[in-house]
Amino acid sequence: MGCAASKPLKAGGRKLTLNIYRKNNYACWLVFSFFFITCGHLFFPKEVFAGANCKKYTTVLIENRFDKSRSATIQAEVADEPDERALGLMNRKKLAKNMGMLFVYNKPSAPQFWMKNTLISLDIVFSDYEGRIIRIFENVPRMSEKKITAGNGVSFVLEINGGLAGEFEIDSNWLLNLSDYVSSVEPYC
Repeated sequence: MGCAASKPLKAGGRKLTLNIYRKNNYACWLVFSFFFITCGHLFFPKEVFAGANCKKYTTVLIENRFDKSRSATIQAEVADEPDERALGLMNRKKLAKNMGMLFVYNKPSAPQFWMKNTLISLDIVFSDYEGRIIRIFENVPRMSEKKITAGNGVSFVLEINGGLAGEFEIDSNWLLNLSDYVSSVEPYC
């Protein structure tokens, strides 16, 4: 004995058809969805589930080459993918004092920056592969579409709050110590 999929019923002289597959279809999707949510992490990388909320951070020590007692520590969000670099710090209403964003380029290049949709003024520090500072643009005005570049040979760019480079007296005699970035960058999800 079993159940028929479309068994005609008589009610008040009229034929009614009962479709049990529709209810089973919902149950099937419910079971599949439950399985995917609870066990999906076993089959897919965590980036699929973390999505845009997964950010990588590193500590950047900015230090004077000639006076090691003078340094500044910045907690930087890492932008090492093209889409992350394109977004940058756009639409951020504020940035904590010792926070920033580190843009990483796989090979030395001549990246161009602009402040379109950037709501805060920034200092932009360009450095080579060894962390030597090539050029600093201080207090770059917010929302500006003027392109900023330091020319060729740039491997890292650090964006920090406007005025911070002047406050710490950072100039071309300083280095970006990126040993924390090189050793490990863990996603913060």
